[in-house]
Amino acid sequence: MLIPKVEFLDNIQATDSYQKQLKALYLTVSDNQYQTLTVLIDLNIYGTAVFDVLDSGTDLAYERIKRIHHTFKDDLALIDIPLDSSKGQRLLEQLLALALYENTYDISGYPHARSICLWLFDQPITQKLKLSVYLIGQAYGLGTNKKRYLRYWDPRVLALLIHLWTEQQKLQIYQLGLFHIYYVDWNNEMNVLTLPTPNEVYLSDTEAALEQLKSLPFRFSQQQWHLLEQTEWMNMVVRQLKDQIVINAQSYETVMSQALLIAQLQITQQQAVRNIVKDLEQPRSQGVAG
Repeated sequence: MLIPKVEFLDNIQATDSYQKQLKALYLTVSDNQYQTLTVLIDLNIYGTAVFDVLDSGTDLAYERIKRIHHTFKDDLALIDIPLDSSKGQRLLEQLLALALYENTYDISGYPHARSICLWLFDQPITQKLKLSVYLIGQAYGLGTNKKRYLRYWDPRVLALLIHLWTEQQKLQIYQLGLFHIYYVDWNNEMNVLTLPTPNEVYLSDTEAALEQLKSLPFRFSQQQWHLLEQTEWMNMVVRQLKDQIVINAQSYETVMSQALLIAQLQITQQQAVRNIVKDLEQPRSQGVAG
């Protein structure tokens, strides 16, 4: 996929929607007194050419993550950005523009991959962080110890996983030291996954329950695997819906319920699409979903 020209990003930065998201992002930084930003970049999209469109990109230090799986042609990379400098703020602004660009042009018939993935504030690049990013991408196959791999860092996949992970599985991520994961969602807005704390997941006997909590890789249920296998179809549907409705929890619940029926061979994809449109028409007409 060709890297967008710098002028394209300049055009994005000139839009009201970008300025709204940038203002909200800086407010998040200010309210939480964040000092650094670590961004996960998928080099499978543009390779290191992604850095060429960023100011001082050729001099930008980044660290590669251990290859998630040999079938990925390139690595993931982490870049660390200090937010107390004009250079760091300029990088934040350009990365946000690229993330919005990729989402804006991901439309029906012309899918656009994501190079700008997860945003982690005050998470310095350590060996523990790199190992954590690697581990989240793994899961044991159903009933086996053979590992399968998740492209969870892709915001389109993460948005589905948020509704698929159990609270215990989210806690497994929290235990790695990741408390807040920001990403640009289908609505072109910066969203955040806040991982639950042990006390929120286990209201009593917390320490005893934590001792029973398995470490990663994930072990998914049969229903979860059914849904994961329909990820591409679900994202295709959401891509078609995103210009018509707000993609929210209700939208995902509707799409995922139909995807599960497809996986269980109870309905066809065509029937599922008709069901989704029918289910969403009433809320939309009432102004709930869009």
